[in-house]
Amino acid sequence: MVTRRTSERQRQALVDDLRQACREGHLRPGDMLPTVRELQEKYRLSPRTVTSELRKLVDEGLLRTVPRVGVFVADTASAEPDSYLMLVQATGSTGTMTTVDRVRLGFEERVTQLGAASATMDIDAALRRALDGTLPPIAGAFLAMPDRGEDLAAFGDASTARVRWASIPMTPPTPEMVIDMVTVDHVDGGRAATRHLWQRGHRRIAYLGLHAEGIEDPRYHWSVLRMRGWRDAMEQFGERVENISFLPDAPPDSFERQAEIAALVARAVVVRRDVTAVVCASHNAALGMAAALRTADVPPEGWPAMVAFEDIAEVGDGILTSVRVPCEDIGREAAQILWERRHARLEGPPVDRRLPMPVIRRVDSQHGWSGSGEPVATESAEAQA
Repeated sequence: MVTRRTSERQRQALVDDLRQACREGHLRPGDMLPTVRELQEKYRLSPRTVTSELRKLVDEGLLRTVPRVGVFVADTASAEPDSYLMLVQATGSTGTMTTVDRVRLGFEERVTQLGAASATMDIDAALRRALDGTLPPIAGAFLAMPDRGEDLAAFGDASTARVRWASIPMTPPTPEMVIDMVTVDHVDGGRAATRHLWQRGHRRIAYLGLHAEGIEDPRYHWSVLRMRGWRDAMEQFGERVENISFLPDAPPDSFERQAEIAALVARAVVVRRDVTAVVCASHNAALGMAAALRTADVPPEGWPAMVAFEDIAEVGDGILTSVRVPCEDIGREAAQILWERRHARLEGPPVDRRLPMPVIRRVDSQHGWSGSGEPVATESAEAQA
């Protein structure tokens, strides 16, 4: 049995050994400590005691904790932290938080937790600085858009980590370059939306998409994937899918026209009396569906149930159930991938990390709440990578 005095000596030995290792350079800033289990076995201390002593050294500034990773030797005051760059498409200020803003918050939070620093730049401005040599060195670059992946080659060197917010893999400019990918699991999101409606008693569940059959458009790949999830769920439940998906002849040429195009396509849904529910590919698709119903003078009690994506609670005067796009988690995961590549925790071929999208169920309009019958869900342009 370990006596109290022996335990105190072992506790002090743990602290002294760590201090000495840092002082003599055996552990350098940024190095990861052995795990709590390894320290526990070496010093014959309980996990709680080891964790308590490490926490004291963290409070002193000697160590730092990286959630989900481990404990590291803290960077010295003179050490320059790694810099990770988030590249975005410049847009006019709307005064409201966009999905890209939410991704950025998650990215910045995780980069800070990892002991690094972040910057966000318009991709065209960053490209100009990279090409004229005025962009400071970076440890990694996060491209927060589904296209322009080839531009990542302009940033950094062979050691630079790179990740895209996208759902379509790309071939890097050189065989040596690795470009990882992070996004949400659009297929599973389509399944979840369909499952929710089926469990609510609906059987003729239509899909209103924004992609065009036979036309490959990276801007609307998410619509293809969500339709795949809808089809998977319908077939799993033994429901027919023939003649119950509705798509435009050509995809909308801009985000601003998505609701308009969806409204035109949705006219065919409105006349289908057998359809009792619709999975809308996005918030704009849901807006188009609602517009078509109003144009046809369908009273709210006659509207089909609708579910779409993102997390806006209303469409017109309806109350919406959402398949939420976890934007902050996308940013956090992008930062995590960059850090893992930078520190050789992640090696080998590109990874494709897809995050789950939870269904956020809201009150049913048919039970006395104002609106369109069954909650709906939504999405904005940036959430569709």
